[in-house]
Amino acid sequence: MADTNNTFDIETGTTLNQLIKRLGGLHECQRLGFVFEDEKGVMSPSAAGFAYLMFVVARDITDPAEAFAAGYQAALDEMNPL
Repeated sequence: MADTNNTFDIETGTTLNQLIKRLGGLHECQRLGFVFEDEKGVMSPSAAGFAYLMFVVARDITDPAEAFAAGYQAALDEMNPL
């Protein structure tokens, strides 16, 4: 399978580049669901990708259990805003 040219959203390109760098490539980001591709083929970080950067990377979490807990808490907060 040959690689295709990817198009990235200019407004979220820096964020997308951080995800790609931290997770080891675009294919891994896509596998995890951290990248969204719209109907025109333009890629940008998904809600999960943004959450990963905000709740795991920004808090310098390296333990998988802590990362899971942070994701769970973020989902709860989203469902039950103050």
